[in-house]
Amino acid sequence: MTENSALAMQREALINELRNVDDIDVIQKTQRYLNRALTAVKKAASKAKEEEEYISKEEIMDSLRESLTEMYTAQRDGIKRKTLQEVIDEL
Repeated sequence: MTENSALAMQREALINELRNVDDIDVIQKTQRYLNRALTAVKKAASKAKEEEEYISKEEIMDSLRESLTEMYTAQRDGIKRKTLQEVIDEL
Protein backbone atom coordinates (compact mmCIF):
# COMPACT_ATOMS: atom_id res chain seq x y z
CA MET A 1 0.00 0.00 0.00
CA THR A 2 1.44 3.31 -0.98
CA GLU A 3 1.57 6.35 1.26
CA ASN A 4 -1.09 8.13 -0.81
CA SER A 5 -3.57 5.28 -0.54
CA ALA A 6 -2.97 5.01 3.22
CA LEU A 7 -3.58 8.75 3.53
CA ALA A 8 -6.78 8.48 1.47
CA MET A 9 -8.03 5.63 3.63
CA GLN A 10 -7.38 7.56 6.84
CA ARG A 11 -9.06 10.65 5.42
CA GLU A 12 -12.13 8.65 4.37
CA ALA A 13 -12.33 6.94 7.78
CA LEU A 14 -12.22 10.32 9.53
CA ILE A 15 -14.89 11.76 7.22
CA ASN A 16 -17.14 8.74 7.77
CA GLU A 17 -16.70 9.01 11.52
CA LEU A 18 -17.56 12.72 11.39
CA ARG A 19 -20.67 11.96 9.31
CA ASN A 20 -21.98 9.78 12.14
CA VAL A 21 -21.71 12.57 14.74
CA ASP A 22 -25.04 14.10 15.75
CA ASP A 23 -23.74 16.68 18.24
CA ILE A 24 -23.04 20.17 16.83
CA ASP A 25 -20.59 20.90 19.67
CA VAL A 26 -18.43 17.94 18.68
CA ILE A 27 -18.44 19.08 15.06
CA GLN A 28 -17.51 22.66 16.03
CA LYS A 29 -14.71 21.45 18.33
CA THR A 30 -13.43 19.18 15.58
CA GLN A 31 -13.44 22.08 13.16
CA ARG A 32 -11.52 24.31 15.61
CA TYR A 33 -8.93 21.60 16.26
CA LEU A 34 -8.56 20.99 12.55
CA ASN A 35 -8.01 24.72 11.92
CA ARG A 36 -5.42 24.84 14.72
CA ALA A 37 -3.62 21.80 13.36
CA LEU A 38 -3.58 23.19 9.82
CA THR A 39 -2.27 26.52 11.08
CA ALA A 40 0.50 24.75 13.01
CA VAL A 41 1.45 22.73 9.93
CA LYS A 42 1.57 25.88 7.78
CA LYS A 43 3.76 27.66 10.35
CA ALA A 44 6.12 24.68 10.54
CA ALA A 45 6.36 24.52 6.74
CA SER A 46 7.02 28.25 6.56
CA LYS A 47 9.70 28.01 9.25
CA ALA A 48 11.34 25.08 7.47
CA LYS A 49 11.37 27.05 4.22
CA GLU A 50 12.99 30.04 5.97
CA GLU A 51 15.65 27.78 7.46
CA GLU A 52 16.42 26.38 4.00
CA GLU A 53 16.98 29.90 2.69
CA TYR A 54 19.13 30.86 5.68
CA ILE A 55 22.86 31.01 5.03
CA SER A 56 24.96 30.33 8.07
CA LYS A 57 27.92 32.45 9.09
CA GLU A 58 30.21 29.48 8.43
CA GLU A 59 28.90 29.14 4.86
CA ILE A 60 29.47 32.84 4.22
CA MET A 61 32.98 32.70 5.69
CA ASP A 62 33.86 29.58 3.67
CA SER A 63 32.63 31.19 0.47
CA LEU A 64 34.53 34.39 1.19
CA ARG A 65 37.71 32.46 2.07
CA GLU A 66 37.42 30.45 -1.16
CA SER A 67 36.88 33.60 -3.24
CA LEU A 68 39.81 35.43 -1.69
CA THR A 69 42.07 32.41 -2.09
CA GLU A 70 41.08 32.16 -5.75
CA MET A 71 41.75 35.87 -6.25
CA TYR A 72 45.14 35.69 -4.51
CA THR A 73 46.16 32.63 -6.55
CA ALA A 74 45.15 34.35 -9.79
CA GLN A 75 47.16 37.49 -8.90
CA ARG A 76 50.20 35.44 -7.86
CA ASP A 77 50.14 33.33 -11.02
CA GLY A 78 49.39 36.30 -13.28
CA ILE A 79 46.03 34.95 -14.41
CA LYS A 80 43.75 37.67 -15.73
CA ARG A 81 40.30 37.54 -14.13
CA LYS A 82 37.12 39.22 -15.29
CA THR A 83 36.50 42.69 -13.95
CA LEU A 84 33.37 43.41 -11.97
CA GLN A 85 31.99 45.36 -14.91
CA GLU A 86 32.48 42.35 -17.22
CA VAL A 87 30.61 40.12 -14.78
CA ILE A 88 27.77 42.65 -14.50
CA ASP A 89 27.58 42.91 -18.29
CA GLU A 90 27.21 39.14 -18.55
CA LEU A 91 24.24 39.23 -16.22
